[in-house]
Amino acid sequence: MARKRKPKRIVKSYLNRILALLLKPIFFLFLKIPEAWVRIIAEIIAWGFYTFAFPQKRYAMENLHLAFKDDLSPIEMRGIVKDSMKNIVRMMAELTVILRPGFSAENTPIKGENYLKEVFKSENGVLILGSHVGNFLLLILTLTKKGYPLHYVFKESKDKNFNRLIYKLNRDLKLNPIPIKPRDEATKRSLNVLREKEILWLALDQDTKFGDIGIEFFGVKVGTSRGPAILAQRTGAIVIPMYTKRSGWLKHTIIIKKPIELINTGNKDADIYTNLKRMNEVLEEEIKENPHEWWWVHRRWKRAHKYQE
Repeated sequence: MARKRKPKRIVKSYLNRILALLLKPIFFLFLKIPEAWVRIIAEIIAWGFYTFAFPQKRYAMENLHLAFKDDLSPIEMRGIVKDSMKNIVRMMAELTVILRPGFSAENTPIKGENYLKEVFKSENGVLILGSHVGNFLLLILTLTKKGYPLHYVFKESKDKNFNRLIYKLNRDLKLNPIPIKPRDEATKRSLNVLREKEILWLALDQDTKFGDIGIEFFGVKVGTSRGPAILAQRTGAIVIPMYTKRSGWLKHTIIIKKPIELINTGNKDADIYTNLKRMNEVLEEEIKENPHEWWWVHRRWKRAHKYQE
């Protein structure tokens, strides 16, 4: 007998569909209109998102309280939530400019590129420890335009027509997306990329239900994908953290940090735990350095209770 869906889930499902229907025409519109208009409309939408998206504001404030405890005042937290929510909209709007044929991503400054160049010259693949700090889409495009053989793992939209558009844009920009589903295929392709000594971008800072393990993140164990640790373990890939820092509209600096020192004692399970913990610690540092640019609206600690005992 099929389980009945709860009214709250039904309402949420319909709201998500309505949001998807609204986002698609806005996305197409932004691809066509002048950049100056995109920027103005984006600021209006960003204001509306922060002003009226009450559940997301609540999630963001709860997350900030959990992560920073009493280190920040309520005023500081509200300021971070406001900037974070507005920057999410700005990033999406910037995407419609970045994806245009005339946009030059090569002009984006890169701090710490020597780390990437040194590792890329070695006999190892490169696993970029990605995150939702800053404009990660610009990071992927910039490195691709500079000639790095980069592939990135992403979650497809449920809208097939929208997916077709995304794949067309990827082909036009010579990007190499790897859809996260089906999982087996995504794992196989990711392993091949790293074994071919190329570069894989993979985010680790969001909640996951698949192949997860409880790892400390801001002092609380959360569901963390084993993927990055297993991929590095099986291929010998070097893990390099990267993110972008905003200084204005379409003005970002790519920050590349030194490779993370992973361990390989032969105890696979223990090594996976330790290496993921080290990765989470690096992500914490990135977020602390750029709290206004991380996606606090994401329910990163949603299932943390599962790992607390």
